[in-house]
Amino acid sequence: MDEASKKYNTNFVVKDVEENTIYASKKPKRSSTSIEKEGYLKISGKVEYIVYGYFPAKIYDSDIAVKGQNIRILIVTVILVISLVVLFTIYRVIANPLKKLSKSVKGIQYGNTLVKIPYYGKDELGLLCRNFEDMGKRLKASEDNQQELIQAISHDVKTPLTSIMGYSKRLTEGKVKEEKLIDYYEIIYKKSTDLKLLLEELEDYSNINSCSKYNKELINCSKMFENLMLDLKTELQNKNVKFDYSNLIDKNLLLKFDMNKMKRLFVNLVDNSIKYAGEGCIINIAGTSSEKVLRFEVKDNGEGVKEDCIDKIFHKFYRVDSSRSREKGGTGLGLAICKDIVENHEGLIRAENLPDKGLCILMEFKVE
Repeated sequence: MDEASKKYNTNFVVKDVEENTIYASKKPKRSSTSIEKEGYLKISGKVEYIVYGYFPAKIYDSDIAVKGQNIRILIVTVILVISLVVLFTIYRVIANPLKKLSKSVKGIQYGNTLVKIPYYGKDELGLLCRNFEDMGKRLKASEDNQQELIQAISHDVKTPLTSIMGYSKRLTEGKVKEEKLIDYYEIIYKKSTDLKLLLEELEDYSNINSCSKYNKELINCSKMFENLMLDLKTELQNKNVKFDYSNLIDKNLLLKFDMNKMKRLFVNLVDNSIKYAGEGCIINIAGTSSEKVLRFEVKDNGEGVKEDCIDKIFHKFYRVDSSRSREKGGTGLGLAICKDIVENHEGLIRAENLPDKGLCILMEFKVE
């Protein structure tokens, strides 16, 4: 043990169970920074001696330092590998779709609104891509709608304007017989009135289509309907129209409506019935309510609408007659205005042909 003590610069002490020193190395002096270790020597399963070893701390410190440095290197290596994997994943999951999204944005700048982003993740980025595609579709629909609107306005303005110019030219050239002068003046006046009506309805459509210009108030629905029907009945007294209504709305039902817009709604619907059902038509309006829905029905005994056209009658400038003639008057905005009024009150409007004859316009509003 003396040789081991010298070789490892370590002190050994052997004691019996009664703490009597049996052996001590030649250098029993221990440093204050020594580390003490002890072991037991058993004979026949019984502890007979205790061996104490006193090792200099620097031996362990050096070993621990080496191991600690190796561990730190390993940890840094693992962190670097994980970081690279994470960065690559982020690039694939986020950066790549963002590049495609940026490319689509540039495409919209050059008029390509129907964009398709090949990313179908169910995360927030996927939702953003889908919303962006939907926005592109809405922009395309808006562009098509705007183009259709311009074409319709151009057609409806050009037709009466051409007539006015033609008749005015003949009048200025003095090529009209005396007995025809009044007819020419009446035609010019009528066409001018058509233009005025078109401009007024365009302005109304613009105003009605803006939610910010609605003045909604909490109104008793039964009283509102009753007052509107009485006003219509008075206005139709001098026309060859049979008008009737029924009010089965809950007397205590209160909902938010813009009274002026609702009046315009029913006036437009009645005018539309008269226009297409003709003089002597029968118009019936019914108001009903339940716990969930306030419902209005406007029925007439006209010819109805072809089934393939019934979904189009609420489109701007749409007329049932394909020639878009103005023989029956109007601008094709009446029912489009009705649709916007109903939808700006969070309601639904649709049309259906009656079993026997005629058309029914149905409107429903949720009861809150």
